[in-house]
Amino acid sequence: MSKKALAVEFKSVDKWFDDFQVLKDINLEVSVGEKIVICGPSGSGKSTLVRCINSLESHQSGVIKVSGDEVSSKSKKDNKTLTEVGMVFQQFNLFPHLTVKENLILGPMKALGLSRKDAEERATTLLKRVKIPEQVDKYPSQLSGGQQQRVAIARALCMEPNIMLFDEPTSALDPEMIAEVLDVIIDLANEGITMIVVTHEMGFAKKAADRMIFMDEGMIVETGAPEDFFKNPKTDRCKLFLDQILQH
Repeated sequence: MSKKALAVEFKSVDKWFDDFQVLKDINLEVSVGEKIVICGPSGSGKSTLVRCINSLESHQSGVIKVSGDEVSSKSKKDNKTLTEVGMVFQQFNLFPHLTVKENLILGPMKALGLSRKDAEERATTLLKRVKIPEQVDKYPSQLSGGQQQRVAIARALCMEPNIMLFDEPTSALDPEMIAEVLDVIIDLANEGITMIVVTHEMGFAKKAADRMIFMDEGMIVETGAPEDFFKNPKTDRCKLFLDQILQH
């Protein structure tokens, strides 16, 4: 059986913030179409790992590859990464002075060279996909948090990325809005796009993940299929984390 192509690859990656080492010897392969959920306590390096994939953070040593091409450690977004990788943040990062439609068409027109007509058609299709087509002419301040996050997901998808990164996409939402955003992400997962999701939503992880990754103190401590990961964690540190988080 031939080995699946790799979407993302980390080889011996280290990263420091001044004297603090936030990533320690990270080795990770994510296959095309694979759904990865990364969990772990605050400060364990989860968000930094994800932000290194699309050059929002630079790494000091080791190699990161996206679709076979090395990501520069010099924290500059090259066009390949810009178009290959979509990202959804904790805070929605929408432009407040632009309507939903204008937020969605800006990237495809500027970075991909789409005409306004084609960009608007793509935006309309994606707003339907995230189930808020009626919000197209509103401004972000007129939307709920859950709606804003769905706009942010649609905006990332407008660039037609091969890989989607989600950095705690529900952490800024009220509890009743979390499910509506997770449902959209689960729908995406079912469509086959490669996804790396940092989240504490373990119910979502059980539904959507092909593989779980547990991080602590800048290291990948444990990986496994969701059924094994939740039923039989191999390390005491992971077991303690799951005991604490699954009680809530």
